[in-house]
Amino acid sequence: MVLELQNVTFSSGDEEILKDISCRIEEGTCVLVMGPSGSGKTLLLKLMGGITPASGGSIVADGKKLEHLSDREILKISLRQGFVFQDGALWQNLTLRQNLSLPVQYHFPKRAAEEINSRIDSLVRRTGFRPNLELRPAHLSGGNRTVVSIMRALMLDPELCFFDEPSNGLDGTTHERILQLLKEMKQRGRTLVIASHDGAIASLLADWILVLDDGRLLAYDTVQNLKHTGDERVREILKDVLDLSTTYDTDILEILGGNDENPFG
Repeated sequence: MVLELQNVTFSSGDEEILKDISCRIEEGTCVLVMGPSGSGKTLLLKLMGGITPASGGSIVADGKKLEHLSDREILKISLRQGFVFQDGALWQNLTLRQNLSLPVQYHFPKRAAEEINSRIDSLVRRTGFRPNLELRPAHLSGGNRTVVSIMRALMLDPELCFFDEPSNGLDGTTHERILQLLKEMKQRGRTLVIASHDGAIASLLADWILVLDDGRLLAYDTVQNLKHTGDERVREILKDVLDLSTTYDTDILEILGGNDENPFG
């Protein structure tokens, strides 16, 4: 799914929170959304995903402007998307298994329970999730709630998936499993839009970086180009993640055989 933003704005009362955002996200790419706290990253993802309507401009999915579509047509597009919320957004009165089943039951009410549970079991294995699925979200750590939110977003195997800080609270092993899961999605041609300052994601997954500051689009370019940007504010925002990215690359080289050797030679 190709996604395009055309002069998108969002206002609350008299305050303009997002200002004239334009960009195009190609199918099969990974876009990393970065910016300081309060810059509008979460809101931008919700606008892209059709969760929150824009105040102005257009959001175009596969050539169709969302504001011109019927509820039925928007529902068809939502079937092809997944969304991982920063706080998990799990239903507190349901068990974890019930939370995971919801997307399938909502869109495909006649789907057999055995098929739903098979999909859940597959995602549990791939993420290495350990807690009992009959627990309720209140019994989980923040990191485990993030993992459940990721699994729920992937239940329908979306073409386009939005991730709001998917690394939050994850231990090292789980972080590596989630990275591997995201890599597999990208290899299968899925489109990923990730709000994160995770250096490993920048190093291993990101094709493009979108930089927000105070609701404005400061930069939208490839990772390699932005490593050499002359814009001081963009460099300041990217500094930590690119430093982490470089460290991560170095660690990988050391694992493969040392910096003095070409591991692909």
